[in-house]
Parts: sequence; C-alpha cells; structure tokens
Amino acid sequence: MGDLVDRIKRGAISWRFQRRTDYARQIALNQATLRKTILNELRPYLELLPAMDFVASLALVLVLFVIRFVAGHAIRSRTTAAPHVQRRWIASVRNSLFLLGLFGLVLIWAPQLRTVAISLTAVAVAVVIATKELILCFSGALMRVSSSAFAVGDWIEVNGIHGEVIDHNMFATTLHEFAPGSFNFTGRTAVIPNSAFLVQAMRNDSLTRNHVYHHFALTLDRLVDIYSERAKVEELVARHYEPFREEALRANQMLERRFGVDLMDTLLRVDFRTSDIGKPRVEITLFCATHSTEALQNDITCAVMAYWHAVASREGLGDPAVDASEDARAAVAG
Repeated sequence: MGDLVDRIKRGAISWRFQRRTDYARQIALNQATLRKTILNELRPYLELLPAMDFVASLALVLVLFVIRFVAGHAIRSRTTAAPHVQRRWIASVRNSLFLLGLFGLVLIWAPQLRTVAISLTAVAVAVVIATKELILCFSGALMRVSSSAFAVGDWIEVNGIHGEVIDHNMFATTLHEFAPGSFNFTGRTAVIPNSAFLVQAMRNDSLTRNHVYHHFALTLDRLVDIYSERAKVEELVARHYEPFREEALRANQMLERRFGVDLMDTLLRVDFRTSDIGKPRVEITLFCATHSTEALQNDITCAVMAYWHAVASREGLGDPAVDASEDARAAVAG
C-alpha cells in the first residue's frame, strides 16, 4: 500500500513538472512567434531607415543654415557694434552651429557609423596617419578655445606674421596682415593652420590695441656732437608729444585698472646710444594712440633732423646729408 502511494506521488510530481515544462516551451514559442511577427511587420519601415536618416540629416543642415543666415543678418544690422566685434560674433555663431551640426549628424548616423567603425578597425592606423594634419589643426583649435588665446578682432603675431584676426574655424585662422613695423594693413590675408599654435609662440597685442608703446630710432652723423644737445633734443620730442600726453595718461591708467597689469609708468622716453658702426642714435619710445603713431613719428623725425642740420650749419660743418652720403659711399667702396 505504501509503495502504491509513493508511485502515485512521484507520478503526480512528474506530471506537474511536465506540465510546467510544456507551458514554458509554449510561452517561449509564442514569444518567438510574436517577435518574428513584429519584425515582419516592421521590416518595410526598417528598410526605410537609411532614407529617413538622410532626410533627417538634410533637415538638420537646412535648419542650421537658416539659423546662421538669420543670425548673421541680425548681427550685421547692429550698426552700433564695431566691425571687429561683428566679425567675432559671426565667427562664434558659425563655429557653434558647426559643432552642433556635427554632433547631430553623429547621433543620426550612429548605427551606420558603428558598422563602419567595426569594418575600419583594420585600417585605423592608416586613417590616423592620413588625417594627422587635420587632427593637429583640430587640436590647435581646442587649445585656442580652452586657453582663450585670442578671438576675432584681436591683434596677434604668429611665426613672424602680424595682423588682425578676421576669421577662425576648426582648422585655420585668417589674419589681415600688417605692414612690417607698423599697424597699417597691407591688404593681404594670411591663412595660418591651427596646428601652428601647438609648436609656435603666439603673441596677443590686443591689450594695447587702441594705444601702443611705439619705438623708433634716428641715426645721426658723427659730425655733430648730438650728446651736447641732449636737452634740446628731449625738449623737441616732448613739445611734439605734449598734445597727446593727457589722453595717453588716461588710457594707461584705464588699461591698468581693466586688465590688472602694471604698464610702464614713463609715457615718453628718449635714449642716446650708438649704432653698430658707432654713429649716434636717438631712440624714442612713447605711449600714444595707435592711429597717431605714424604722424607723431614723422613730426618728431622732421623736427630732430631739422635741428641737426641747423646745428651742423651753425658750426660750419657743411651739409651733414652730403657728408653722410659720402661716408656711406666710402663704406660701400671699402
């Protein structure tokens, strides 16, 4: 009797286990059938995904282009803003929209890019080598942005090229070039790859954009003892600089307060030295408005040279210009 009861219990347990197993198999089969049915239903739409990605990409580019056009028109219509400020805003908007568009396209084409990335694993090294310069330019742009080295409208000097930044992007920076030794535009533009900022020192002159320490030298002839006339020469230079002194002093103090830097306290400095061949040289350093440097230098040069000729004539030394020319010809002949 006991054996019969045990067999009945084991049979019942086996039957329940079999029922559960069959039920689980049926559920799994139903789920597989449901997935297959859903895939069959979605297959036509999945086949349209590349086309949808293309449409989404086109829409994104179109929207960004419209935003750039509207923003550029709005910025240019602000007549109260300086031209270099307008160019700075336009460049910032363009670069921001470029990054936004690049990020959006990556999100749209992420599945396809994943497949392409897997297939490009074998040639990844070749791709990096082929795009090395572009990667360096992009790295230079990141360095510029992270360090706030300069912006559109700043005056910078890179590798001997001095000019105003009129545009910059992820790969290159465009300068409106200055003439050597002055702040006059040459009319030429220089395009510098951003990779240059990783290996070349860059100087930013925007601190003294409107006012600058201007240095120039006058080389005189040995016939005149210019050192004995030092007080008169300093008086001549100071007389021509006096109309600009008050404005220069205000600008100097404003720059010190705004940027928290210590500028040279002496607004005008006159030094007497000699050239490499032993001729007297008057070196003049003055702080003035950038647009006044050329006129002020010409006025001071004419005044000092006129006084030099007057002293030479008074001392009966002949025409210093003729003597200087003869010395130059003798030096060339020698």
